[in-house]
Amino acid sequence: MSSDDIVTPNVSDSSLSSIPNAAPKSNKMQTSMRRALTGNESRRFRDHAKENLQKTSHIVKKHVRQVVTGSTERRLRDWAKESKVVKTVDKFSFVLGVTVLCTTEFMLLEHPDHFGMYYVVLLSVMMALRLYMYAKNKWLYFLLDFCYWVNASCVVSVLYAPNNAQLWRLNYACTNGVLLGAIVAWRNSLVFHSLDKVTSIAIHLLPGLLTFLQRWSPTGNMCNAIDNDCSIGIMGALLEPLLFYMCWQALYILKTEILDRKIMLANPDIKTSLRWLTRDTKNPMHKIAKRVCRSMGVLGPNEDFDPESLKTKFVFWIGQLIFVLVTLLPIPSLFASVKANAFYILFVLMTAVYNGSNYYFEVFAARYMQKLEEKQQAWNAKEQQVADSSIGSTNSIAENGSEKEVAIKDE
Repeated sequence: MSSDDIVTPNVSDSSLSSIPNAAPKSNKMQTSMRRALTGNESRRFRDHAKENLQKTSHIVKKHVRQVVTGSTERRLRDWAKESKVVKTVDKFSFVLGVTVLCTTEFMLLEHPDHFGMYYVVLLSVMMALRLYMYAKNKWLYFLLDFCYWVNASCVVSVLYAPNNAQLWRLNYACTNGVLLGAIVAWRNSLVFHSLDKVTSIAIHLLPGLLTFLQRWSPTGNMCNAIDNDCSIGIMGALLEPLLFYMCWQALYILKTEILDRKIMLANPDIKTSLRWLTRDTKNPMHKIAKRVCRSMGVLGPNEDFDPESLKTKFVFWIGQLIFVLVTLLPIPSLFASVKANAFYILFVLMTAVYNGSNYYFEVFAARYMQKLEEKQQAWNAKEQQVADSSIGSTNSIAENGSEKEVAIKDE
């Protein structure tokens, strides 16, 4: 193709002259819009919007502080730490805890067919509150524990696999074995005014009640209609739950020891179950593990657990595996007898109530009496101060009177 064959677009001089003026016109329009919206032609829209958002947020914050605390300068976190606020929150938590207990009993006895959805809704609310509290206290790694893994499996059974009998049996073994056993082993207590303690009880107890209904209710889905004997066997009672547990343990180690290892080493104040168990010298598992390790020579006579050492981690991983195995041993018997199953759940619940009574009468009552004594001492000190000041004023009046008498006599 020759150069003569190339067709050159026909562009007039006027159109070419108008192209360079497009940018100045655009800049001029942008400047006028900035001046109209922000009041300053050199101020960007995003900066103007950000400043207005900050001002609005500050105004709203002050208004909320004024409404809640009575002062615009008083922070909500400081107000929430006051004794009267703490008492109000504890009273509300107590009422809420008793209400949850009564509602659970009502759903369990009157509407067992809807207990699954009740469990999902209640668990969602409690987990949302726990997520907020644990994030504030750097306890989020507690939410990776096995009990939450089992609760997630129960939620899947209720919402997505209600007719999967094998999954229900797996959940039955884990909930009636490991989770209920954990209430006894960790001495969980039913303390109504503590939302955290009530949530812990619910996370460990409600799945057991759910799978109890699925096993023994006429409308339960754990046993197929053609399965007359409905036995669980060694495979369903031990092997499958152990495999389920070891899958969780592998993922937990992957998360805490490999993926988040740098985060864990850089933040020793982050709480995990292993760190808590190794540092809680009053915990039964801590005591048993230390006694066994010292008797076997794994730990020295005066050596304590180091949560960052590999030896300590292996000790508690093996200890948890043994605990899971032991708590799964009664499952065949519980699965075969409704009376044994109901008695075991009642025993676990009574243990939690007993632990709660110990807390109220030995811990809470002592702290309450201590507060009353401190208030009484403060009141006595205040009365003594008033009495001393009144005596001082009386003495000064007497001295002034005697001085006046002396002055009159001198005159």
